[in-house]
Amino acid sequence: MTVEAQWAGAAHAADALQAAYFRKLLADERTQVAGDLLRSRAQLRHCLESEYVVGLRTMARARMQVRELETRQRELDRLISALDRRFSALWSRER
Repeated sequence: MTVEAQWAGAAHAADALQAAYFRKLLADERTQVAGDLLRSRAQLRHCLESEYVVGLRTMARARMQVRELETRQRELDRLISALDRRFSALWSRER
């Protein structure tokens, strides 16, 4: 085996380890965002169903927060899926 082949193999292994670490961070963040999204949706639902009068700004802020969290969750899902597509073969070979 040539030095270049050994170097390439080590580089691929390092890339896979770094990707696995990054995927774990993204998954943890996604879990946090999912929890925040549940709370925000519950707050919005409470505003909508409440007997109390809620201001338009409060409703707009609640809706905006839900939309922002949904966007963040989709982005995290996209990043996690991209890592899975790119590195799943390397991760399965290492096990």
